[in-house]
Amino acid sequence: MKALGTLLLLLGGLWVRHSVLSRHREHIQMGEELLEALQILERGVYTLRRPLGELIEQCRAAERLTAPFWAAVGQAMAAGISFQRAWREGLTLLPEPYGILLLPLWQTLPAGTGMDLLHQVREDVYRAVGQARQESGERSKLVTALCLSSSLLVAVVLL
Repeated sequence: MKALGTLLLLLGGLWVRHSVLSRHREHIQMGEELLEALQILERGVYTLRRPLGELIEQCRAAERLTAPFWAAVGQAMAAGISFQRAWREGLTLLPEPYGILLLPLWQTLPAGTGMDLLHQVREDVYRAVGQARQESGERSKLVTALCLSSSLLVAVVLL
């Protein structure tokens, strides 16, 4: 019975670890989705000259974690709100630092100018994702050690 209780405590510690780390993994996946969407926007705006509303809808359909952002921008534009305002308001739905990194695009995307700025924003998002990956590795070790050691400590105290 003691062994079963100890096993349950360890499993509980691993579950807490998984919960804590999954939130950070979502943050990384969100950055990766934004990179894909920025590629769609670059191709659509600068190469194919497609309307922004169509491209926003394409980004919303292609993404999972960032879909609420794209949906908010698309709905605001469909309601007659300017792209600039819809973009700035939609950015509040993105976690840091992604909202801040995408902010400069509100001026250049509708005009079809500023391809260099879009490349710079993509590079900044890419660096933020890389930094989040690096922190994830460090955080994973720390969270694993804390969760398992606290589970073992509780098991020893209860025994």
